[in-house]
Amino acid sequence: MTTTKNDVKQLAEKIEVLAKDVQSKLDTNGDWLGSANELTRNNLTFVFTLGEYFALQQVGSTKTVKATSVVSANRHVLRDPATGRWRKA
Repeated sequence: MTTTKNDVKQLAEKIEVLAKDVQSKLDTNGDWLGSANELTRNNLTFVFTLGEYFALQQVGSTKTVKATSVVSANRHVLRDPATGRWRKA
C-alpha cells in the first residue's frame, strides 16, 4: 500500500478523537485505559505512516545524499584467535 496524504490526515483525526475521549474519561472517572492503549497504537502507526509518506515524497525529488565513511579502515578490530582478545586489523 502506498501511503497518501489522506491516510496521514485520517490517522491524525483519529488520534485527536481518541485523545479527547481519554480526557473525557479521565474527567468522569471512566475506564480510560482501553482508549489510552488505542491512542498509543494509533500514535505509533501515525509515526510510521508519516515516515513512509515522507520517504515516498523524497523518491521523486532531486535531493542527493552524500555518503561518508564513519570508521576508517585502520580502526577495525578483530578477535585474535590465539588469545580471544580484540586487536586492530
